[in-house]
Amino acid sequence: MQFTKIFRFITFSFVSIFVLLQPLSASASLGARPAYLFVDLEKRNPSGTFTVTNMSDEKQTYRANAIHFAISEKGAVQPVAPDDFSLAKWIKFNPKEFTLEPKTSREIRFSIIRKKNLQSREYWGAIEFMPLKGIKYSGETDEGGRKMKFEVLTALLIPIYGSMNGIEYEGKVSNVTAEHLEDKTGFTALVENTGTGVLRLKGELEVLDAASGNVALKSLVSTFNVMPHQKRRIKILGKEALPGGRYTAMLRLQQTSPDDVILSHQEEFQLP
Repeated sequence: MQFTKIFRFITFSFVSIFVLLQPLSASASLGARPAYLFVDLEKRNPSGTFTVTNMSDEKQTYRANAIHFAISEKGAVQPVAPDDFSLAKWIKFNPKEFTLEPKTSREIRFSIIRKKNLQSREYWGAIEFMPLKGIKYSGETDEGGRKMKFEVLTALLIPIYGSMNGIEYEGKVSNVTAEHLEDKTGFTALVENTGTGVLRLKGELEVLDAASGNVALKSLVSTFNVMPHQKRRIKILGKEALPGGRYTAMLRLQQTSPDDVILSHQEEFQLP
């Protein structure tokens, strides 16, 4: 019986990229250090190294590819075709294919052979490590006893970000909604990146009773990224459930590096 191949991607550190020495990030069988890379594209051909580790108990062969990616409105990382913001077509690495014994590591060198006259914007891409052999599973699929076999290939993505001088970090927030979620109140907000650099934001949501002006709820917003010219719908979970009524949501998001950015939004809503 033939195996059906299933691909999944393990991606890391789409948060701040300015701290280069990070703990080891890993999929089920492969780890990498650092978990992401930042390069200065003002340099003609920036280069560097990272270390990959076979964390499994079997010898494994991996193939490396340069890819571009996007983050969907719901926060999913998706490989996409290269666009004007892509580093993928400029990323070179050595070796392209390699074999690691169990629990062993090796260095991979990379360089960015960029074109001349780049625009003032942030560029990004990733190096994808795909094993040539996956993990095989089998099991019954229905009452009739039909058996299905499939092979899972887990790809590890190492993001690479690069910047030129003069990047504009801008955005806006809109469309705050609220709903009852069992014993808590859940909120969503739409964040749009209108600039030319990746926004790396965190902040706080404050909810006021519209009648009295008293604070009814506060909740922190964990760090998230919004890529240039893209939108993210973030979810915020309140610590308790709000009773029905009219409220004012005050959302404040902030980026502190590389440039300070503050996005604020205020919106009234009715909770049934």
